[in-house]
Amino acid sequence: MRISFFLVSLILSGCSADIPDTDYFPLQKGVVWEYQVNELFGDRENRREFSIENLGETQFKDGEVFAEDTISVRHTSDGTDYYILKDDTGIYRAARRTLIEYQPRFEKSLVRILPNNKDLEVGRSWTVPTKPYALHATASFAVPDPRKRDINLQFEIKSVTDTVEVPAGTFERCIRVEGTTVLTLYVDPKLGYQDIPITQTEWYAPGVGLVKLVREEPLSMELFKGGVISYELSRFEP
Repeated sequence: MRISFFLVSLILSGCSADIPDTDYFPLQKGVVWEYQVNELFGDRENRREFSIENLGETQFKDGEVFAEDTISVRHTSDGTDYYILKDDTGIYRAARRTLIEYQPRFEKSLVRILPNNKDLEVGRSWTVPTKPYALHATASFAVPDPRKRDINLQFEIKSVTDTVEVPAGTFERCIRVEGTTVLTLYVDPKLGYQDIPITQTEWYAPGVGLVKLVREEPLSMELFKGGVISYELSRFEP
């Protein structure tokens, strides 16, 4: 599905509301999530904070925007806006806009985040395009940057009954979604190409949303290193 229209104006509307306990990805205006982020790249560890805030619904005055469907905006602490579509088939990322972009940059096709509630069952699967986050070259001037490679994660719901402990508390009846792929990378002249397993595991709590995310990209070579990136919910403000 390709989208090509000119964005004339964006109107934010809506107000905070109670979040039903059947909602695993709340979009109500004013909801805030704060996360503790831990990045482990080889022997280098970095800790930082990350937050998300729902800004409300968007209305485009010109052009067709997914027929009658509603688009919501999520703003992150790194300055990125994500445009989220929710309809009777699921929840999707439709576009994003960074600090240096005047208009949203639309996805070539809708990127599924979660299916709708009736399809939230073990075994449900879908594909998400992404890039490596932790893999990096130790000498960027000599080898290609693996973080520029396009990859597809095959996501599958593995559990709907997980209990997750994070700094914000203990959450029950969580949905666990696991995404996996293999990236083939030329690591050095002796070993040649190697298959690097990449996994991303996400936990969504009812009435809260994403409470934990772990991306694993294991590799330890002379020219390339991998690592682990994790997000854990530290505060939730409905």
